Amino acid sequence: EIRRSYSICAGLDEGRLQVGIKRVEGGAFSTWANEDLRPGAVLEAMAPMGSFHIPLDPSSARHFLGFAGGSGITPVLSILRSVLTREPQSRFTLVYANRGVNTIMFREELEDLKNAHMGRLNVIHILEDDAQDIELFTGRVTQEKCVALLDNWIDIADVDTAFICGPEPMMLGIAATLRDRGFD
Repeated sequence: EIRRSYSICAGLDEGRLQVGIKRVEGGAFSTWANEDLRPGAVLEAMAPMGSFHIPLDPSSARHFLGFAGGSGITPVLSILRSVLTREPQSRFTLVYANRGVNTIMFREELEDLKNAHMGRLNVIHILEDDAQDIELFTGRVTQEKCVALLDNWIDIADVDTAFICGPEPMMLGIAATLRDRGFD
């Protein structure tokens, strides 16, 4: 018996349950899921837990900010999809950190969402190993990089709600920066 925690990445109105399972080198379940799991297979699952969500209101016009690192995209993607569907006047800015272009989970889906919701979804890719045209978008997401993003690319005064999910050092640095800017 193997137990692992995975986040739902489908939006509230998609009529399906979806999780993203990134293959981890040497990972028993992630390897099996990516190599052997087939449609129609039956898995046992525990009830969802946690409180990584927000009440949505169709009459709201809010600006959401999501920071995701690697597979931390899964719960942020669920919220992003739900916001774009349920709050037609709201916007979402996603800062998504990965090692390289080839490791970006849901890359095509994010592009499709950007195209479907022009002007409402902004995606900033930060790539650790792949150089980008804008130097700020290359390297790890540190507290210093987060400060630079907020100084140059994201107007934090315009953001109503922020979400962070990723490696702990990244989350701690981003949370500290947001707190320093008066964001709870």
